[in-house]
Amino acid sequence: MAEVRPFRGLRYAGTIDLDDLVAPPYDVLSAAQAAELRARSPYNAVHLDLPVGPGEPPGAAAYTRAAEALATWRRQGVLQREAEPAIYLVDQTYRGPDGRERTRRGFIARLVLADLEDRVVLPHERTHAGPRADRLALYRASHADLSQIFLLFPDDDGRVADELNAAAAAEMSSKDAGEARDGDGNTHRIAPLCGAPAARIAALLRDRTLYIADGHHRYETALAYRDERRLFGDHSADTMMVYLCAMNDPGLTVFPTHRLLKGVALPPMATVLERLRPVFDILPEGASGRSACEEVLSRELETDADRERVVALYFAREEACVRVRLRDLSALDLLVDEGFTVESAALTVTILHYLIFRDALGIDPAHTEGMIDYVSDLPAAFSRLGTGEYVLGAFINATLVGEVKNIADQAETMPQKSTYFYPKLLTGLVYDALGD
Repeated sequence: MAEVRPFRGLRYAGTIDLDDLVAPPYDVLSAAQAAELRARSPYNAVHLDLPVGPGEPPGAAAYTRAAEALATWRRQGVLQREAEPAIYLVDQTYRGPDGRERTRRGFIARLVLADLEDRVVLPHERTHAGPRADRLALYRASHADLSQIFLLFPDDDGRVADELNAAAAAEMSSKDAGEARDGDGNTHRIAPLCGAPAARIAALLRDRTLYIADGHHRYETALAYRDERRLFGDHSADTMMVYLCAMNDPGLTVFPTHRLLKGVALPPMATVLERLRPVFDILPEGASGRSACEEVLSRELETDADRERVVALYFAREEACVRVRLRDLSALDLLVDEGFTVESAALTVTILHYLIFRDALGIDPAHTEGMIDYVSDLPAAFSRLGTGEYVLGAFINATLVGEVKNIADQAETMPQKSTYFYPKLLTGLVYDALGD
């Protein structure tokens, strides 16, 4: 049973421009972006949530500085604690990849942590150890949730949506509401919801399974920190700040997450294609040159009707791209024999990691940390492919929300970064001092 609770969050004082204070999630920031945000304001969220910047060596002093900054901001009144326990309504208005404007509606609350074995909160991705170590150090220093993970929940009966919509009509225009814009021009509005309406929404989540959309590492880290504190008889870390959104929310969008391969000896393009031919068709709509490949892939990946079995590959050495489609479906039967379900074996991301990366390139899916960078934006991917750092770009269509649910329901996991839910939730809209 999911236990969702209102809490007395810490929010920036209303006299400060929120645009200067919020930041994208720590794990999507480049070194240059992080530096710009630090310079933008001494109170920007990156000073708390990203004490060790991209490329910097970790050190205990950095996490201590973040914890001291949090305490100082509270003491100075930069951060103010909500007068009453609340859930926080969040509306994110953005323009999707199809050019349409959408608004995604969700809310921030405290969730009582449940072990993954309890099947209250279901994951769908595998994780690596490195990010967990960083977040655990930050927990130990700050004893606070400085950002939210992203959870989905089923709302087929629409009861949660009805409650959220009724509350938002009044609260989003109240004096307690805040608004900020991110670097993409998206608008993020937040408003506290207290009392009986908040309690009703929290109660509606009790009989619903929750699915991790974004934040697998952080959820696992929160469990580890909870268990540490319990050894001392301290239950103040039994909760985690989360953002919750309905699976059928009309504003929910999932982008593809493309793979950029580096640090491996890649055979020539012709050799790779020969290895793929026994089970893949090499489609004729290829191209030469980075610009031409970007144009072809932006068109073909969006329109291909057989989206589940098509992967586009860009070979940096040859500056050429091809699209490959799985032809021999018996290859999926072999994955099922290895322990995959029929549904997970047929996912494009599974086909990429096992039938292409593993079987054709010899890359063990269990040991890809440091070999793969992830990017959701096609132009940004091709810009990075021109730096000489990467040997291969692999491009796929987005995993659907229904596919995520099916995989999680069957206790399966996908390769890391199989989904990219857009827009990301800004860090700094609200913080949670554990135990307060």
